Amino acid sequence: VDVVKERLQVQSANNGGLRYKGGFDALQTIWSTEGAAGIYKGYFATLMSFGPFSALYFVFYERFKSWARREGDDDSISFPMLILSSSSAGALASFLTSPLDLAKLRLQVQRGMAASDSVSSYSGVFDCLKQTYIRGGIQGLFR
Repeated sequence: VDVVKERLQVQSANNGGLRYKGGFDALQTIWSTEGAAGIYKGYFATLMSFGPFSALYFVFYERFKSWARREGDDDSISFPMLILSSSSAGALASFLTSPLDLAKLRLQVQRGMAASDSVSSYSGVFDCLKQTYIRGGIQGLFR
């Protein structure tokens, strides 16, 4: 589960010890303290990012492939150009949807990091994006 992975990654031994001993312990702790809702924290943001990412990826991929096609050829594209088209499309789509990934991460770890003063409380995806924009502007959305 993504929430378990994210919380294990952001926990710090410097703040009075590790909160979770491992993946199974994290899953048990989240389930017992937050219930099923804690396990699926940020899942809506994940779903919201899949659609735009996929749409952007395929638009960019098809555009890059059309630029890579050889004039007068039978629509063939070399393998290196396919790799370049695919990786470029993925990088650009990922960059453009990174604010949604940022919101997903913050929603997933906010309860696990509640003791920290630097972590805000967000009521949902749009609230997270709004607060992030207010605090850091456009640059804050792409951290």
